[in-house]
Amino acid sequence: MKALRDDAKAPLQRLRGGILAAAAIGFLCKHNATLSGAEGGCQAEIGVASAMAAAMCAQAYGGSVRMVENAAESALEHHLGLTCDPVGGFVQVPCIERCAFGAVKAFAAFCIASEGTEARHRVDLDTTIAAMAMTARDMNRKYKETSEAGLAALVLC
Repeated sequence: MKALRDDAKAPLQRLRGGILAAAAIGFLCKHNATLSGAEGGCQAEIGVASAMAAAMCAQAYGGSVRMVENAAESALEHHLGLTCDPVGGFVQVPCIERCAFGAVKAFAAFCIASEGTEARHRVDLDTTIAAMAMTARDMNRKYKETSEAGLAALVLC
């Protein structure tokens, strides 16, 4: 938000709208899927946060409702299937880097949505949220914040 306020010179009213757009995306994900790494892996934690940030950017830059949806959908879609595998049970590796990349993906999703058409994406936000919920249900438990697989199983502390 600070970058949007300071660098992009987004008006306070648009920033407030951006926070509401982000909250709406988080609400939709929470109530139709999950935003918990324990339930859905990093696709849920980082993917939802990235989608929320993309929606905030689109709203803060004055985008339409469709642009907000398209930005959020793109950001979430590109995190689908991301497992959660904290090395040694600590949320430093690889979580910090994944959060940074999630922020980059959020801004990239906003940029793509702002340059695209105002049409609904072929894959819409509701479908992407449903896919995340299905993937979370199908994902083996050891790939969800348990430190039993992936990087957590291969990297020694």
